[in-house]
Parts: sequence; structure tokens; C-alpha cells
Amino acid sequence: MNLTETKISIKGPTDLITTVPLLLGFHPEHSLVVVGLIDFDLQCTFRVDLPGSADHLEHLRDLTAQLCRNECDAAVLIAYGEREVAEASLERGAHRLDAAGIKPVDRLRVSEGRWFSLSCGRACCPPEGKPVPESSAASCEVAVAGGHALSDRAAVAAQLDPAEDGRRAAVASAVEAILLAETELDWAEQRGRDLHTVEHWMSAEDLPDTDDIATLGLALGDLDIRDFVIERIGSGGFEANRTDLWVWLARHLEDELVAPAATVAGFAAYRFGNGVLALEAFEMALRSQPNYRLAQMLMAALQAGIPPGALDGIGRGRAGGVLDG
Repeated sequence: MNLTETKISIKGPTDLITTVPLLLGFHPEHSLVVVGLIDFDLQCTFRVDLPGSADHLEHLRDLTAQLCRNECDAAVLIAYGEREVAEASLERGAHRLDAAGIKPVDRLRVSEGRWFSLSCGRACCPPEGKPVPESSAASCEVAVAGGHALSDRAAVAAQLDPAEDGRRAAVASAVEAILLAETELDWAEQRGRDLHTVEHWMSAEDLPDTDDIATLGLALGDLDIRDFVIERIGSGGFEANRTDLWVWLARHLEDELVAPAATVAGFAAYRFGNGVLALEAFEMALRSQPNYRLAQMLMAALQAGIPPGALDGIGRGRAGGVLDG
């Protein structure tokens, strides 16, 4: 499923409050979430950490540019956490959006299983708040489209934890064996084998074992094959959504092979609506190779709030070396 192409109509606060964790991929804490809307259809979701206190609002990151870039005409702000800093952050965020011509239609606070509205004074939103429901019609739509929420952000990052030492060592040995065997192949034969393996695993439902992990990792080191994979993912088709495959590779590879695999994993997560996992994967790539250009470019696009669909053409012809490295 593709969360980026799922139309979600918002009919009230509980639709948003129950849906946001599924869109983020985890249950937020001490956070400000801004949900951008177009004609009350959900367009984009961004999250930032709250400042340490209401006295440090200058540290609250402004998300106005991201919503403008997504052509939002309205937004709902949701703060998670202690009342004083949450409400001050809501007021500051709403003021910035309003000044940019984006209507802040509601300001909500969520704390200890209850939600509160700062914008509604009617009986439907009592000052003592209301319990956060387990689900709503909107959250069910997102769940059907593949959305799910882990316990916290650390659990998202843990999906990229390195595989067991023994498995990584076995893959490293397989990489050495493949490189040795390839000395007896001509270039065209080697690339043909690599492309065959890539196409097989992109359409498979399971995950590769040692030898194919090594083959795929080496194949992604070829810029043309990496960009072929990026283009397929960018198409947004169901068969291209193998984020699990690229994460699996990144967890098993070492040294210079990590950066291409983690970058592809990040792009897949980005393209299919998991921005938090995408950021973690790009950071993993850059820890391995700080100057890996594609990871740098995609991270910048993600943080700028560029819609995933706007990247559909990426990977098509590296004219002038645009995607090199």
C-alpha cells in the first residue's frame, strides 16, 4: 500500500488524533505535529520536538515553509506533552501559519490519554478534555493503506539495527567470494546477473539469504543499477514497495556497501510515506559515507517537506552526474 496516495478526509479532532501516530509511524511524545490540509483533505504531516520549556520557544522549529511547499490552505496543530509548553507552542505555531495565509483551523493538546481543544469552547470540547479513542473512520482508512504505529521513535530507529555479528560476517565472506568469482566474468555478464537478481527480489515476497544479500549489496554499488532501483521505487507502483528488502540489506552490509543500500531504503520509506524511517536510513548512509551525495540530496528534500510524488523522475538518467555518489 502507499500512504502518500491515500486520500484521507478529516471530519473532526478524533479523526486526526487517532490517525497521526499511524502517519508518523510511532506514538509521539513531547512533540508538535502540524497536519496540512487542502479542502479539509489531509495533505501532509510534520513533527518537531517541543522546546524544553515555554521560555525557550525560539528553539521551536517553524514548519510554515513545508506547508507552503505542499500548497496547504489550512492546518491543525497538535501538541503532545506538558500543558504550559504545549499550549505556548501551539499559539506560536498557529500565529506563524496564519501570517503565511494558512488557516489554523484547530489547536489540540494530547496528554495522558486525553485530548483538549484550545480553539473550541463549546460543550463538545469540555475544559477537562475527552478520552482519546482507540480508532476512528480515518484511522481505519490509514491502517488499511498500510499505516501502523510503533511505541516511540526509538522503535522506528531500531528497525535499522545491525543484524547479528555472525550473519554480517557471513555476508562479508560472501561479498569477498563473489568479487573473486567476478574476475572470470565479462562486464556485461556480471551486470546481467546483477539486474536479474535485483528484479527477482523486488517482486518477491520473502527476504534474501546470505549470498543474495551480498549480490544485491554489490549491485547497488553500481550507480546505474542503483538508479534503476530508485526509478522503479519512484514510480510508486505496488510492486516497487519493498522497503523491507532494502532495510534488510542495510542491516547486513558493512563498509562502503552500507551507503547505497541505506539510501535506497530511505528513498523507499520516503516514497511510501514513512518519513521518520527515511530520515534514520539517510543518517545511517551518511555515517558510513559522509559525502554520499544522493543521501545528502534526499535528506535535504525530506527535511524541506518536498512531497514524495515530486521525486517520481529521480533516477532517470544521471545527466551531468546529478545523482552521482
